[in-house]
Amino acid sequence: MTSIKISREQARRFLINRQTFRAYGPKFSGQAGVGDAIRHLGAVQIDPINVFERNHHHALFCRVEGYRPEMLEHELYTAKSSFEYFANALCILPMEDYPYFAYSMRQHQQEYTMEPEVAKAAAHILDRLESEGPLGSRHFASVERISGFWDSQNVLSTKVEKKALDILHYVGKVMISGRMGMQRTYDLPERIVPLGLMNRDVSLSDYRDFIFMKFLNAYGLSQSSLFRFGWLDGAKKKHLSSLIDAGSVTEVEIGGVKRKYYCPSALLPELEATILPEVQQAVFVAPLDNLAWDRDRLLDIFEFDYRWEVYTPEVKRKYGYYVLPILYDNSFVGRIELKALRDKGQLKIMNMWLDKATPDVRDAIRQTIEDIAQYLNLKVGSISC
Repeated sequence: MTSIKISREQARRFLINRQTFRAYGPKFSGQAGVGDAIRHLGAVQIDPINVFERNHHHALFCRVEGYRPEMLEHELYTAKSSFEYFANALCILPMEDYPYFAYSMRQHQQEYTMEPEVAKAAAHILDRLESEGPLGSRHFASVERISGFWDSQNVLSTKVEKKALDILHYVGKVMISGRMGMQRTYDLPERIVPLGLMNRDVSLSDYRDFIFMKFLNAYGLSQSSLFRFGWLDGAKKKHLSSLIDAGSVTEVEIGGVKRKYYCPSALLPELEATILPEVQQAVFVAPLDNLAWDRDRLLDIFEFDYRWEVYTPEVKRKYGYYVLPILYDNSFVGRIELKALRDKGQLKIMNMWLDKATPDVRDAIRQTIEDIAQYLNLKVGSISC
């Protein structure tokens, strides 16, 4: 089967079910559930912004019964069952995926040329890691500043060692081995990755097939324009076509949607048969949650126009700084803006915009707010819903 037709309603149910949100019946629980959720999702995006909770913690909180942030720290830095690297962006990835991402890292090594001062700092960093163990940029006292990845043009505000560490991480010479808040500690890969994974050979063909299918599995339904592998469009389309011909991928036509979507063929039984359970809680979907990665898909399938306005100047924002979509049952019913006032021990509801305001929606939102407040060990401010 190379193509199928489904309704928008089928697509919604399938995508929601694939996300394994607790509100629809918990599938993951406790420490073991953290690793299971990461493997199921394929990737969890990391983001440093913390208005009420960071994206990666909130994404896992929404899926893992009894989740606590220290569980993710254990998963990453003690059990070393997952690692941090670039997929959709900087993400948490299952450790068993390492050999494929290591292939990409080696490609980056061949493509990347460091400035002389950065190359010198990188060599010094690797020597110190070898002799001293895990270190972060805070362990280097250089006063030299250069233009970093996130600096404006001609702005010299990044420590040379910080840029060197960023590049070493990107090309796979170091890995993130711990964090203090969002400050990273790095170590050598051989101290983090199991030997069997370090030594596994991956061919270009293996890498391309794996990455393509990992992407599709993480999205569930994806449009081809989002396959972000740095390939030219011609090569991307050719590879997608080969996977369709092989029966690994199926083209999906969604009623009322102009764009074509693609689904891993192994997920077709789930796509065609998903029935959602009744829910009592809403889900406040993290801005960089897997379900929200593709804003066009939200509009196509859920008919919900969402834009994250955190980098939009305040005067140009339509809603607010850190606004989360509200998912209830099989649709998005509004938006909410939360803020943790930790010095006051309060979770404040800054704003809420409801497209659907029935009593069951309001009750579900109240329960979700209380659930988040309990997780954060905060009291809820006034709720006007």
